[in-house]
Amino acid sequence: MALLRDLCGPHGIHASRSSTANYRAVFARDAVMAGVAGLLLRDEVITAGLVRTLEHLRQLQGPEGQVASNFEMRDAGPHVSFGTLAPRIDAATWYLVGIGLAARAGALDPADYRDSVRRAVHCLNALEYNGRHLMYIPTGGNWADEYIYDGYILYDQVLRAWALRLLGATYGEPAWLDKSQRIADTISERFFASDKTGPQRPIAAFTPVHRHEMFDLAACALLAVSGIAPQRAQQALAWIDQAFLQQGALPPVFHPVIEEGDAEWPALRRYHLHDFRNLPYEYHNGGIWPIWLGWLALGQVQTGHHEQLPRLRREVLRALGAAPSFEFEEYLHGRTGAAGGTPHMAYTATGLLFLHLAGSDAPRELLAPSLP
Repeated sequence: MALLRDLCGPHGIHASRSSTANYRAVFARDAVMAGVAGLLLRDEVITAGLVRTLEHLRQLQGPEGQVASNFEMRDAGPHVSFGTLAPRIDAATWYLVGIGLAARAGALDPADYRDSVRRAVHCLNALEYNGRHLMYIPTGGNWADEYIYDGYILYDQVLRAWALRLLGATYGEPAWLDKSQRIADTISERFFASDKTGPQRPIAAFTPVHRHEMFDLAACALLAVSGIAPQRAQQALAWIDQAFLQQGALPPVFHPVIEEGDAEWPALRRYHLHDFRNLPYEYHNGGIWPIWLGWLALGQVQTGHHEQLPRLRREVLRALGAAPSFEFEEYLHGRTGAAGGTPHMAYTATGLLFLHLAGSDAPRELLAPSLP
């Protein structure tokens, strides 16, 4: 909580105390997630940081409704990025989720955001293009900006459906609620094996020519939290518990790891913005990210898997206890447990707060509205 409060500035919630690789900027997804922690904690400082973030994202919204990935206020004016190598589509979805949750918590007046929300929803509708309820996402188009999946990525579809469900309820828009359900039905049909019962995990993404079969923790955790496809979320969380937690291991953000010599290694090795960070078991390539473990904890409780939460908390405590110099780095090495990446991250502080908050009444009431 102290770190998140310290990262709250006059323009929003900064990603990190570090200035490495633009981490001092306000990133839409990082700040909204931190702001959600503030809403759950009923912390006035962090909640105010969320509102300032949303206000500035609204002011800096692009002409087609696109939402900035990050911004930084400089002497010459705001420096705004909508993505570098690829557009960051999940900035828009997290922006919409942030507005929906902040409105539900009474932290802002949704009427002030109505026009901006409509523009962002319209922008995402355009990315769907073919009317089949899924957006097509380029490589690097979301938080895993140096990972090599693309196409119809599950993570992005879940966020869009969740945002439409929240905002459909907020603004009394039946069409948005209907669209959310259509996306959820398509997720159930296209990302899971229809002929299987019991624990199974979804694929991460697919394109017209390729299925990205890897496990995506972020997508599974958000599927559980959002409540958009509860039966599929039940299956995914049961699979995670069986494959990792019951084995005394923490789930990495993507699995399996891409090793040198694997078919996908050359593409992964080439694709990076600053320095190459995706060595085996590091960063997106099998690293263990506290932010997604925190969302997983919330998802376990949202779906009624209360028995899984103690196992997850126990493994997280064990992992952090083995890293005594831990300074809220982005991730832990998937094999050695060593802390890696940028330190003093809002992302990581947020994940640990979610782990703490899971099981209380606040998440269930706020995150997944009951619909008629």
